[in-house]
Amino acid sequence: MLRTRGGRQRGLGGRCLLGRGLLHGSHDTARPPGYGHGGMSAMLLDELMGRGCAAAGMAGLTVSLQMRYHRPVPLETPLRVLARVTGTDDRKIFVGGSITTRTDPDAPLVTADGVFVTPDPDRARALFPGLRPQG
Repeated sequence: MLRTRGGRQRGLGGRCLLGRGLLHGSHDTARPPGYGHGGMSAMLLDELMGRGCAAAGMAGLTVSLQMRYHRPVPLETPLRVLARVTGTDDRKIFVGGSITTRTDPDAPLVTADGVFVTPDPDRARALFPGLRPQG
């Protein structure tokens, strides 16, 4: 878990604005007008939660991601996307994340719990030959 000097939990945050330009064409019928597709929320949280692992010094690959959709995510509205490491167990990293609007950060639109794993360095090089050695 990440901690500040005062002992408070801290995590990784980002700002986002889903616009109509990202979601146009035939996909418009797959979501309610004016709202983003749930897959976009999952992608945003997965990406930020993975970066949260790296920011905590534990690069990780997604093993599982459990999404909970509380409310629709509006388009063209400033969003607040947060992620924080909630625990570890050997190579497993447990991460929580959320999406809210910037104007109402206490009302979650989407929340997620993820399990990430830090890969063995030799296995990582085999899976991703383009990786540069750390150090």
